[in-house]
Amino acid sequence: MSSKRNPQVQAPGRDVRRLWLLPDPGGDEPFIDIRQDGHGTLNVRVARDGRHDHFCFPLTAQHVGAAERSALRRWAVFAVLFGELAVFHPDAAPARPPGECRRVIDTILGGTDSEVEQYLTMMNKRFLGGLRDSLALLCEADPTRSRDRDAFEKRLWFGVESLIINDAERARRAQEAEDRAAARATAVRRAFEPYNDALLMAERDDVVQRAIDLLGSNPVISEFEVGAPAHHDRYLTFGSGGEIVLRDGAVTAILFHVRPTDAAPHGFTRLSTLIPGLSRGASRSQVEEALGEPVVGRTGPNATYPVGDGFVKVFYDARAEKDAPGHLKLIQMTAEDTYAKTDPADERCPGCAGMLIRTTSASDGVDVDATITALHDGVAAGRLRRAHKWVALDDMLRLHDSGLMEHVEAQLGCTICHRHIFFALHRDADPTFEYVSLNDACRRIPERVPPVERWGDAARIARAAQRPERIATDGNTWVLFSKGEHLFMNARCWYSAVEGSRLIRLEAAEVRQYQRDGEAYLSRLQETINRTWTSADDTWRSRDLTRGGMSDEEAIEASLAAAQEEQA
Repeated sequence: MSSKRNPQVQAPGRDVRRLWLLPDPGGDEPFIDIRQDGHGTLNVRVARDGRHDHFCFPLTAQHVGAAERSALRRWAVFAVLFGELAVFHPDAAPARPPGECRRVIDTILGGTDSEVEQYLTMMNKRFLGGLRDSLALLCEADPTRSRDRDAFEKRLWFGVESLIINDAERARRAQEAEDRAAARATAVRRAFEPYNDALLMAERDDVVQRAIDLLGSNPVISEFEVGAPAHHDRYLTFGSGGEIVLRDGAVTAILFHVRPTDAAPHGFTRLSTLIPGLSRGASRSQVEEALGEPVVGRTGPNATYPVGDGFVKVFYDARAEKDAPGHLKLIQMTAEDTYAKTDPADERCPGCAGMLIRTTSASDGVDVDATITALHDGVAAGRLRRAHKWVALDDMLRLHDSGLMEHVEAQLGCTICHRHIFFALHRDADPTFEYVSLNDACRRIPERVPPVERWGDAARIARAAQRPERIATDGNTWVLFSKGEHLFMNARCWYSAVEGSRLIRLEAAEVRQYQRDGEAYLSRLQETINRTWTSADDTWRSRDLTRGGMSDEEAIEASLAAAQEEQA
């Protein structure tokens, strides 16, 4: 607490010893002035209606001795004084008058430590809010802002723990927490063990058959080919809500569908047996209480937990709050952490599954024309999003026929499961079709596309000539486009791990600035745009020409076409 609030605190006299109630002395914190006879005076100054009230409470030698021996009692007295005497609003009244505080102080300094801890526990809900707001006011923060409230509450209890818990008690509680975590981990490992043992094993293996028996009988079996070269996937779907996924004959995942499915109208009903103490309506906090802490960095719309020799991944609704119940969707068990890979649970994604069209002559053959059409339809329906630095779907066949590229490859992202599709036509090999994670997609570098004049027909070359031209870039944060007499800039934006961009048309004054200051002006402009990118009052949002699924060039053309229509 700042000494600037009440600079009139005087140093103690020669025959007086000062005892501060909190471990960091100074300023206007409550203190006890102890005289040579052992008696003392408890002092507290509180801000009220723009002035500072000074409360004094005489203390006996027994009270002073109790305060000197116990940091817990000093903390309790501090809490009462600031929680009960401080007034935060001009029209409010003290929660408890000074006379009542006097009686509480006598109780605290006259009782045992266990009685004081019990008092704090009982009264916590009563005075915590007032105490927190007092601290916020005294430190000149805005107690109405949740961010400040949270910060002061954390600071408050961080400081309290060191006062009310001694080293032995802290060690005892830490050991108890460690024992509970070990017991929980053992229970969870044993519950998942039959399924964990089945991972990576063949379907005919005894451990897989035991897992099948646990999930039920007479599963619905579905089989299909995935990707090219093709993998053979086999799903055993049980009425219990469980599902065993095999790829090329080995178990790759075991799924527990918490939400109802066609095969399991009530979802996986034995969740409390699988994870002790957990119900299907559990919140994220309750899942963490049952499974322990997730792997660091493996949280978001899902969370990954190490269990035995495998990994359990819990899927939630994307926007579920941590303590909101009923958002649990799916539990997936795999032998490997799928953080940087695709999830077996996504293989039947309604957004991108079935995009590969095979020829009827061979199970692993690819019907290139039909696959390109299916991918086009997925983009048009909004299920897929094109990656524009890769080859456009319309150009794949013409580029492949030219023989100028080793690999003519298109990349698309699924808007539902967020996997990435790589569809490639190879000069000396069969076409390939892969589903990969964002992590793998970022590592792949596209092959440079030759100039359109070398492979395009007259119409394609003419269309390219009409496209906006990239005329300048700093290589990282901005790109400048030219289309006729118009200039457009794509400004890269980011906040923490979130990235995006603003595509704007430069206004006349901005064009003049660019003509005068050159690329330095564009760098300053990008910084200005990025500064307010995530704020609610972002003035650049209304000028953003970005369109979902469009490249910058396409968005520029669309904006110019729309402007021409308005003028007509």
